Amino acid sequence: MSLEILLIGTLPPPVGGTTVSLRHLVRALAGRKDVRIRVVNTGGIRGSRLRGSRQFIGILRKITAEVRAVDVVTLHVGLHALPLLGPFVLLICRLYGKPLMIRRFGGMDHRELKGISYLAANGIIRRADLYLVQTKALKRAAIDAGLERVEWFPTSRPLSGPQDVTGQTKTVCKHFVFLGHLRATKGISEIMAAAERLPEDVSVHVYGPFYDGLNEDMFSPCKRVQYCGVVEPDAVPEVLGRHDALLLPTYYGGEGYPGVILEAFNAGIPVITTLWKEIPEIVDETCGMLIPPRDAEALFQAMSALVEDELFYTKLCRGAMEQRTLFDFEQWTEYFVRLCQNLAMTIRNKQRRGYKC
Repeated sequence: MSLEILLIGTLPPPVGGTTVSLRHLVRALAGRKDVRIRVVNTGGIRGSRLRGSRQFIGILRKITAEVRAVDVVTLHVGLHALPLLGPFVLLICRLYGKPLMIRRFGGMDHRELKGISYLAANGIIRRADLYLVQTKALKRAAIDAGLERVEWFPTSRPLSGPQDVTGQTKTVCKHFVFLGHLRATKGISEIMAAAERLPEDVSVHVYGPFYDGLNEDMFSPCKRVQYCGVVEPDAVPEVLGRHDALLLPTYYGGEGYPGVILEAFNAGIPVITTLWKEIPEIVDETCGMLIPPRDAEALFQAMSALVEDELFYTKLCRGAMEQRTLFDFEQWTEYFVRLCQNLAMTIRNKQRRGYKC
């Protein structure tokens, strides 16, 4: 018999690392013969108060209807959504005797929450049958906090682009790209300051939706930096493949493993990013360059190194190709299915023992 899995989380739109990650997983599981999935999309509950409340109640009804028919319930959420939706999902799972797996996106420790939000998130995590976290540091923190049922489950992406490391042909770095949410804390001002000092034949293309009051006008004075609009998730590999290196000088507080870094590795291009949060867990000197946050001068020096040193740049391109195998989406999807199978089997065994008693 195939395993029945319920996936609860937000699918695009909006486009973001968490929504894209969940969509990749849904598509992969839908194509398997050993798994059957049901999906509840939680998008829209953060709208207006009245509309959001109605949407929230509708989502809870859908979850209740679907839980009865599945073997495992999986909740895919960011930290701030966990205390909002988690208690209801946990209650429904307990009412119907279903195991609950929580997959948490982002790099923030749940102990950074305050008051009722912390109490709710902490209680849910401790009562879940399995807790998946995005970074190794979060797993260590969870274990230190006394959690036992916790596993590392990083962001991953389907392999795309050239498949052979030795076939890498990029040797010249002239065209940089930023792709993601345009926030001040993503290092946009640092990119503009650094890029304007580079030679005239160097360009930076910026893609993504605006946040924090930013808009396209900010790029008007720039000669090297050009805003190019929003990219659909399926077009990301092709866009990155047209460029030579990714820029992500982030100091965003909720950063975990940025999916765009893994997309860049898939495209065979290195990344210039920051010594921020747990980014050094996935980027090292073999596949990219790590600079201090909020440091436009360091960003300029790093970009100059890639532009001026072809041997160094080519070495990083090869390293990016090698690094991507650690985050092969197919491998991590297989692991996800095994975790679900183990949970389902454990619950069945407990229920049989309880019945015999």
